[in-house]
Amino acid sequence: MITLNLRRSSVIEIAWGLLSSGFSFFLLYLSQPPGDFPEAAYFFLLPFLIWINFKPEQKSVLISLFVTGVLYQISLLFWIRHVSLPGLFAMAIILSSYNLPWYIAARKLAPIFTTGSFIVRLALLVGLSSFWVVIEWVRGLFSLGFPWCPLSVTQWERPALLQLVPYFGGFIVSFFLIFFNLCLASYLHHLLVRRTKSKHSSYFSNLCPDFYFCMLFFLVMLSPLFIKFDKTRLPVHETEESNLRVGICQPYLKDKWISSNAQKNKNLLIEQTKLVALQRPDVIFWPEASTPFAVNEDRAWVEDLSAEINIPLLIGSVIKKDEVSYNSVVAISPSSGLGQEFYAKQKLVPFGEFVPFPFDLIPGIRRMVGPVGDFGNGVSSQKFSFINEANQTFNVSPLICYEDIFPSLVAPLERKRNSCIFVTTNNAWFGEEGCAEQHAAHSVFRALESGMPVIRCGNAGWSGWISPKGVIVEVLEDELQGVYFAGASVFTVIFTSYFEKPLNFQKLLPLLCVTFSFFCFAFSLKKFRKVANV
Repeated sequence: MITLNLRRSSVIEIAWGLLSSGFSFFLLYLSQPPGDFPEAAYFFLLPFLIWINFKPEQKSVLISLFVTGVLYQISLLFWIRHVSLPGLFAMAIILSSYNLPWYIAARKLAPIFTTGSFIVRLALLVGLSSFWVVIEWVRGLFSLGFPWCPLSVTQWERPALLQLVPYFGGFIVSFFLIFFNLCLASYLHHLLVRRTKSKHSSYFSNLCPDFYFCMLFFLVMLSPLFIKFDKTRLPVHETEESNLRVGICQPYLKDKWISSNAQKNKNLLIEQTKLVALQRPDVIFWPEASTPFAVNEDRAWVEDLSAEINIPLLIGSVIKKDEVSYNSVVAISPSSGLGQEFYAKQKLVPFGEFVPFPFDLIPGIRRMVGPVGDFGNGVSSQKFSFINEANQTFNVSPLICYEDIFPSLVAPLERKRNSCIFVTTNNAWFGEEGCAEQHAAHSVFRALESGMPVIRCGNAGWSGWISPKGVIVEVLEDELQGVYFAGASVFTVIFTSYFEKPLNFQKLLPLLCVTFSFFCFAFSLKKFRKVANV
């Protein structure tokens, strides 16, 4: 009978865990693009944090968070099913496993957090926020790394909160949001529990320092909006405002690799390019892998097109060199044709563009994960230069497909006058279910981190450009304000004067968070060892 009661209580505990953690993940899902509720990221952890205040078993926490985490990732990445249904489930399991240590740590430290002094709580606030950043950072370090939709991208359309990103990188936004969630939970606990148990009833006992500390942090996040830096003390590169007129072709090519569709796709690209050329842009961009065949083996039609319109092209295409295929970006000059230099994609998609070791040893793995290419990977960035009507030179550094979700690829790019980033992608694989908006959200952070405009050209959408301040300036939309369609346009990308920031902690912040996690947890556990073992 006792065993039966224990089992029943365990089932009830897991049920409450599924409900609370599921609600937390539901709020997080609403805050992620293309959702229109980014403010939910400020309090998405509350249901989970309230539940662990009742000290559930670690096993219940593990089961509840794993199940609801997998469901969350499936919902967020549901568009992957168009390529591989098994791949969707595998990806959901892997990504949900990354954050399990954070939730286990939160449950383990909850008794310390609720009974400790303000100093101890502050240490845990910093430690848990740092630990979340460490997990997001680790997600992008390995060959199977996929740092898709970190917590920070929920705020991609809220530039006011992104003011510190140029100094600390996108991780600072994730740190702040976790810190805010934890402070809000502490404030609720203070109102409902902590102050009622206080032996000293006074006005000050009603105050929760965690909440005010959080509000101070919030003001710091916004501080560049109202604090004017003295530019005379910073290295300034003053330039006159300059413009680069960029033509964008968004052809929405489907089944590109079927040879019978080759001429139809060529005709569509030619038609869009000639239409855009009527507005006389300085350069015209095509999306990733837009040509039906390797461009260096089928170059005549592209070179003839560029010569006819007398406008250079920067296109995504396959290059074959020494029996190796590269997913590349190449420039086509009206006078000299296909250039010798090309950018080869550095971060290939696992199970999409190659099968990583040791999975390549598994028989039939290619059939299980869907269509897989066999590409060589590039090893460095590449700049392409173009000249506008005012005879000004502009440098364009390309990134292909999902490369812009990796901050490490943007960090080495040289920031000079009239420089920008070009993200070219083929997202027609994934339907019209949010992939384009989720992907574009990462480009906002790369613009802020690099201090350069980011121009995007997608096969099916999202195409547009983002200012160095993280502001979405122009987006290619249809008459219903949708981004998924075949169309073309010309954007005038504005380059203004800028000043370099001598203080830049983008590379240092993840390492600081590793240190903060270790020392904050060690301090709290040492001070409240007995409570932590409850």
